[in-house]
Amino acid sequence: MKKNLLLLVFVSFFTLFSNADLLAQTPAPPSVTSPIYYCQGSTASPLTATADIGYTLVWYGTNATAGTASTIAPTPSTTTVSSTSYYVSQTNGVSESVRARIVVNVVADNGSSILDLKCFNLSGTPRAGSPAIGTQSGFSWNNTSSVSNQYSYFYTINEGAPIDGSTQPSHLYIPEPQLQPGNEITLTLWHTAYPCDLSVQTCWVPCPNSFTPTFDPVNPICEGDPAPILPNYSNEGVSGTWDPPTVDNTITKNYVFTPFGANCSRGSLIVVVNPKEPDFNDMIVCEGTPAPTLDTTSPNGVTGSWDKAVDNMNTATYTFTPDPNQCASPQTITITVVPSNTLVDFTWTVTEAFADNQKITIAPIAAGGDYLYQLDDGPFQSSPVFEYVAAGSHSVTVMDQTGCSSPITKTGILVVNFPKYFTPNNDGYNDFWNISELSDQPYAYIRIFDRYGKFLKQISPNGGGWNGTYNGHYLPADDYWFVIHYIENDVVKEFKSHFSLKR
Repeated sequence: MKKNLLLLVFVSFFTLFSNADLLAQTPAPPSVTSPIYYCQGSTASPLTATADIGYTLVWYGTNATAGTASTIAPTPSTTTVSSTSYYVSQTNGVSESVRARIVVNVVADNGSSILDLKCFNLSGTPRAGSPAIGTQSGFSWNNTSSVSNQYSYFYTINEGAPIDGSTQPSHLYIPEPQLQPGNEITLTLWHTAYPCDLSVQTCWVPCPNSFTPTFDPVNPICEGDPAPILPNYSNEGVSGTWDPPTVDNTITKNYVFTPFGANCSRGSLIVVVNPKEPDFNDMIVCEGTPAPTLDTTSPNGVTGSWDKAVDNMNTATYTFTPDPNQCASPQTITITVVPSNTLVDFTWTVTEAFADNQKITIAPIAAGGDYLYQLDDGPFQSSPVFEYVAAGSHSVTVMDQTGCSSPITKTGILVVNFPKYFTPNNDGYNDFWNISELSDQPYAYIRIFDRYGKFLKQISPNGGGWNGTYNGHYLPADDYWFVIHYIENDVVKEFKSHFSLKR
């Protein structure tokens, strides 16, 4: 027993010692890429390095020895042309590696450029000006003379993760599996040592004839819920644009997808938005008329059932319960029962004759209710008063807003006023002056005077009127006065005013 215990203690001590020894071993430096080139004034990114499993990076800025350790990678300055060394190590918490060096070169623009960068077909035909490439294709460009033929690049497929590398030939082939119909390929390219000539070209692979992109269906959403994001690519990997570009979470819509590639047909995707509330409206029912049957499908498409049938004699509330597996909640409406045939008749009053603002006021003879009023062929209004009504005979219609009473129309509502001028020039229009609205009063008469009070003519409202003469002579254009004697509401009245004669 003692031997076993001693053996266990020895093994544990040896294991602990061995692990500590391993931890104390100096690790290798982290993996880095160096040198790195930036164009003067360009935007730099934080430096990167790759630590071993179980290790973390330690950055020392530009200090090859000593300095302050940091877990945050420095971002180089590109303000001036320079060559700067940065240092990074890795540690497991017990031991630390020697520092790896990353040289960052900031270079001035030397005038170099990537020439004639374009999509390229392996058949040997460059597609100048065309952003389309075929399978087993890629990109081509021309080298700038006097500049080293060494290029760095990265490209993306359908905006995916960048694929980087370097090349000496002035072309780059894209692997065939990455050249599916409609795929969008964007290449970013620069001379490795002269990044000021960085260039970008986007190409895409044409679709075969009669190709239509497809998409997985989108589950219906409830109105107002977060809208799903339309996919950037079809199930076949085809890229394109959507119209509309984003999902509207308030209404069901069909979204149309237009691929980038040539010969690609348009695809579509319907996003169903189910309402959260049925949109039934309150109703009015005329008492005693046949009771309506309530729809079991709301105007916005919610299906369900009502708690009871409509009572056509009493006002009541009715509750609609949607069927299961819908977004909508129950809704309660009110159906108001309105008495029928409440409008029996109406009376009216007219403002005193010759008033500046002639009004017709309507008084319905009815057992309650809300009514609309129409003067002649004008629009209906809710007010029973018509203002500034023209002289003459008028008609008025009174209509029940609920439609539970028949409309009533009356004619011959007279508004009395006088013409403000006349033009006796024998053209057959407005040649005589009179107050014809009082033509049904045989005892009414009008006396006309000039501005000095000289009596000129007496006429009757039921006569032809005055033609603007005196003793057979034409009178000049001027203002003339009149006095009319008439009966209103069984009272004899007199009214004085003036009018114009125009020639």
